[in-house]
Amino acid sequence: MDNAAAEMGINMCSFRSYLDNYLGNEIEKYMPHTVSLIGKTLALDFLLKSGSLENLVKYPAGTLQILGAEKAFFNHMRKGTPPPKHGIIFNYPGLSALPPNQRGKVARAIANKMAITLKMDFFKTDGDTEGMVNEIKKKMNIQV
Repeated sequence: MDNAAAEMGINMCSFRSYLDNYLGNEIEKYMPHTVSLIGKTLALDFLLKSGSLENLVKYPAGTLQILGAEKAFFNHMRKGTPPPKHGIIFNYPGLSALPPNQRGKVARAIANKMAITLKMDFFKTDGDTEGMVNEIKKKMNIQV
């Protein structure tokens, strides 16, 4: 009984890593600029939340910033609580380590650059994603 449970756990872990690798490779084909800006996992999260790349392209940067924080946003609208500063974008590497008063500004900068890279991916054009990453790092006070 214990061996079967352990074997099932190992199989699930290996399947998860296979699936993560496969989806990461597939998303790089369709969203190369966005993946280079925010990473595979975060790009997959945004794509899952929106439903399609076409829907993501239609969102303005402010919507991208709070995508995933709908409950907090509607509480803000109904009860007057403070508006959410970030949603899924909070999982961007290093954003959670910033002081709370800087997170909203940096999340907005990431969402602005992400809106640009999504359009570059959708319309299959080229652009300077390295420069965008460097700008975000500068906002986060990380050495480039």
